[in-house]
Amino acid sequence: MEASCCKYFASEMCGRVADRAVQVHGGSGYMAESPIERFYRDVRLFRLYEGTSQIQQLVIARHLIRNAGR
Repeated sequence: MEASCCKYFASEMCGRVADRAVQVHGGSGYMAESPIERFYRDVRLFRLYEGTSQIQQLVIARHLIRNAGR
């Protein structure tokens, strides 16, 4: 469960940082020459790699439900 929590938090936070970076840089954040554009594309893959955020939420929820009766 700890790994799922860490993966979920890290991928969501990276996504927020990338979104804000694109907002700060405006239109130049979308240009192919910009490192922000590359980071934004990489973060999209990071959210999907080893399970989407929704899968991580399900893993966490199953663990919490299983241990709720203890």
